[in-house]
Amino acid sequence: MKTTKIITTLLLTVLSTPIFISCNSKDEASSTTEVSTGVFVLNQGKYNSNNASLTYYDFATSFASADLFLDKNNRGLGDTGQDMIKYGSKIYIAMYKSSLIEVINAQTGVSVKSIPMKNGAGTSSSPRSLTSANGKVYVVLYDGHVSQLDTVSLAVEKTIAVGANPDASVITNNKLYVANTGGMAAVMDSTVSVINLSTFTETKKIKINLNPGTIKADSYGDVYVASKGDYNLIPGKFQRIAAGTDVVTDIAVAVKNFDIIGDNAYISNFDYDATWQAAHKTIAVYDVKNEKLVSANIVTTDIIKTPYCINVDPTTKNIYLGVSDYVNNGKMYCFGQDGALKFTFTTGLNPTKVVFITK
Repeated sequence: MKTTKIITTLLLTVLSTPIFISCNSKDEASSTTEVSTGVFVLNQGKYNSNNASLTYYDFATSFASADLFLDKNNRGLGDTGQDMIKYGSKIYIAMYKSSLIEVINAQTGVSVKSIPMKNGAGTSSSPRSLTSANGKVYVVLYDGHVSQLDTVSLAVEKTIAVGANPDASVITNNKLYVANTGGMAAVMDSTVSVINLSTFTETKKIKINLNPGTIKADSYGDVYVASKGDYNLIPGKFQRIAAGTDVVTDIAVAVKNFDIIGDNAYISNFDYDATWQAAHKTIAVYDVKNEKLVSANIVTTDIIKTPYCINVDPTTKNIYLGVSDYVNNGKMYCFGQDGALKFTFTTGLNPTKVVFITK
């Protein structure tokens, strides 16, 4: 679930989390944990506390490790886990405050390489999001750049400039779309940079609503963006950038976060009550092919804490919703396509991304 200004503020003020976690059936991690078929959960941790972690939940055993990365590498993952993708035989993890890309073997969890992300002046450039295509991983850097990482040499080949404080990104039609938030700038941004991957150059910026966040693409080449507005007078929006024309259309669906699998977008949303607690938590389904809302809410389970991330398994179509209170270990809900609860397990602090593993 990518990090807004509100979340960042909360992370700067909360306490650190305990290290050990448990799930439905077992309650302690093992140094002999083997990766088979299951999910990795990147736990963001508390900003500036160096306590990001990697939960592994095994489908066959219903076992959730406390921190697989620590278990396999005898060291912590680092500070502020931001994004994670699987590409080929490796998993790439963007560590924002540590300013590095951690590369691990997807079948063992063992570190392959830690890649420092520095700018030309040698200072930290803070990776925010990751995408991959054609043997490359593209790293969006919060200092206003995107770097191209070769997946064989694991070296940064090129870096180009985009907008102010870029965050989420997605690839479709051999183009990389990058949401420019302007989060640390004097004026928040309201653009999406479009990068031609063949030439690795920015070709244009598309004007959208203020402070764009989560960005995903459907199988038809359309790009969807959830923006946050200014948290005051300008509300957030759910918008579609049409393939080919780049025409931007507002979609009348409330959204905090979402994922797209097949023809459906699964949209997580909630409101804040008078005490700033998350209320009215929903998962809506939007048909991207026919461009219409299918259901305003498919979930009847009482969801505790605040929704923090949502990812959908491309194979089973099960929906994973991670929640947090910003202080204690988080929790992961697994729902079927119909919204029925299948299982839950405990994660680390602030679960922010799920990656699905098959052996």
